[in-house]
Amino acid sequence: QASSGSVVQSTTLIVSTVALASITITPANPTIAKGTLLKFTAIETYSDGSMATLTNVTWKSSKPQFANVRSSGIVHGKKAGTATISATAFGVTGTTTLTVGTGTLVSVDITPTNPSVSVGATQQFTATGTFSDATKQDVTLNSHWSSSNASVATIANAPIQAGLATTHAS
Repeated sequence: QASSGSVVQSTTLIVSTVALASITITPANPTIAKGTLLKFTAIETYSDGSMATLTNVTWKSSKPQFANVRSSGIVHGKKAGTATISATAFGVTGTTTLTVGTGTLVSVDITPTNPSVSVGATQQFTATGTFSDATKQDVTLNSHWSSSNASVATIANAPIQAGLATTHAS
């Protein structure tokens, strides 16, 4: 149940005994530049077809010399090459291929552009980098975020919430 003032909304959560059937890693088969980070997510599919984001997963890189992956699913591209990234839980493993490229950062675009939000709300920003090899990738985790007026809004730099702005005043 969630409430805000006099407004209340609720939903029902059903917990069943279905088994984990497969794990899908997103984004699938990405390319990142050397020295950059990318956050992987493990999506679990159960025997009844239901899906959920898996948080208790063991991450592994087949070639940590090219890319290593943290327990949070954040991968760091160390040098050009490919590595298989796997996520394992309850005896089920999902994999994806990560390619680490050699491009250098040319420009960064931030989205959304000039959003308007209410006081007390949050706004997630994303930084997309364009590289010299014509590839584009999300560089939100690599970017240093700052606000020109912290009394109006602050913005997070932590890997899990990078680019998340919180508003404080008009």
